[in-house]
Amino acid sequence: MKLLLLINAHSGVKNSKANLLSVIDIFCRHGYDVSAYVTQKRNDAYEYLSKNRVKYDVVCVFGGDGTMNEVTNALMRKEHKPLLGYFPSGTMNDFGSNFELGTDFIKIAERICEGNVRKYDVGQFNGRYFNYVAAFGAMCDVPFTTKRDAKEALGNIAYIMEGISKLPDIRMHKVRYTIGSRTYKKDVLFGLIYSGNRVAGMELEDKKRSRIDDGYFNVLIVEYVPTIFNAPDLLSTILQQDKFIHRYRTKAISLEFEDDIVWTLDGEEAKVKDKVDITIINKALSLLA
Repeated sequence: MKLLLLINAHSGVKNSKANLLSVIDIFCRHGYDVSAYVTQKRNDAYEYLSKNRVKYDVVCVFGGDGTMNEVTNALMRKEHKPLLGYFPSGTMNDFGSNFELGTDFIKIAERICEGNVRKYDVGQFNGRYFNYVAAFGAMCDVPFTTKRDAKEALGNIAYIMEGISKLPDIRMHKVRYTIGSRTYKKDVLFGLIYSGNRVAGMELEDKKRSRIDDGYFNVLIVEYVPTIFNAPDLLSTILQQDKFIHRYRTKAISLEFEDDIVWTLDGEEAKVKDKVDITIINKALSLLA
């Protein structure tokens, strides 16, 4: 069986791939014909898989959620979709947490060799794909504007520092969104459309209620409240949060904006001029986990 290792050497914190040789040894002992490619630039994993005509049985990703997003976008456009393995070595690793992968690469390799397949949902965002989250609004650009060397040195703290620096620039977006037969118009601070239960290191849903293979998105829309940054009104605003937070479960959502807006798909940038249609593809890809 042919197995490809796609390695993003720059993702996550330093020394996060220290057991890479041990992982290769495990795969070889289980009879895999192992090849490896180290990505050289942003979107290189996508380009390599798109151009490579070899039909791999398994593609294993050493990287963060952004690298996994590139791989998903390449495979969703191919007729032959190999099984996937994922060694989360990024800063947040939200996608891997949905499968309780952890960061012990030796255990992950052994689980891959056991051959247990778990299918999972993939989101479609206009012409692109994402694994677990599409987000817009306040500070949603933090994952891709935070400098790589800061992430390598500081981990999650780098995101926090970048987020704080963006507080003065927070603004609202006028959004019209449609779910099913209902349309809503709101001034929005930020919005999340996500599969599974975890975003930005936080568990937002009960694992029993929301899974990455259940065929549904969770939608979280938070309205813009001008007084939220006013200290005297902050407590009352928090106490009334149910009034400003809107949750939905759906297979599809359409959103329209009055201005250009920047989204993040699994931590990667996506620019939208005025409209986006998001749908879920149930159990589109398969992970060995």
